[in-house]
Amino acid sequence: MCLPLAAAAVAAPRALLRLLNRGLAAAMSTAGPLKSVDYEVFGRVQGVCFRMYTEDEARKIGVVGWVKNTSKGTVTGQVQGPEDKVNSMNSSAPEAW
Repeated sequence: MCLPLAAAAVAAPRALLRLLNRGLAAAMSTAGPLKSVDYEVFGRVQGVCFRMYTEDEARKIGVVGWVKNTSKGTVTGQVQGPEDKVNSMNSSAPEAW
């Protein structure tokens, strides 16, 4: 979920709504258990389109949530959906990140 650094706080609600609109029905229609994970990513994650990558991967995998830059130079967010799909979000992260 890639927003310019200065606009992250303002645009985050729109990005959240965009993800929810696109994936909520798919995530909620599962018969399996749902999972919600809060996360914070450290390292060089700002200025490299990490949020855009995360949003694209979430859309491909079929999970919902939000992601934003923090004032500490990290990226924080939440991912929700079927347990197996949420778990696969972790394994889809590039090795360099």
